[in-house]
Amino acid sequence: MDSATILLVDDEPELRNIVENGLKARGFNIISAEGGLEALDILKTLKPDIIITDLIMLPMNGFDFYQNARKMKGLENVPFFFLTAIDNLLSKKYSKDLGVDSYITKPFDINELELIINSKLRELK
Repeated sequence: MDSATILLVDDEPELRNIVENGLKARGFNIISAEGGLEALDILKTLKPDIIITDLIMLPMNGFDFYQNARKMKGLENVPFFFLTAIDNLLSKKYSKDLGVDSYITKPFDINELELIINSKLRELK
């Protein structure tokens, strides 16, 4: 079986590297972007299996990135995970209302993230 391709979007280089290396070590293909604008550019030529994005980024936050990516042809149903330091009910509710597949708060456990990814991939089969 081919390993899943994940687009990882986070403007914090250190955290992006930790997540990228942790997921690569678990067999995933990782494409990373520093922010929403770069990620939208990548999505013009790539359809990942899952998109994981931070919420707090400039100039485009994760909510805006999500809404823009959802409008792109072929990406309407790609699972989206928010990986964020924002831990409040309003953001979680808004994310759920938007249709985000998973809302994971930082700090997080890489093993837990792997479980959530694998669960979603099994669901898609």
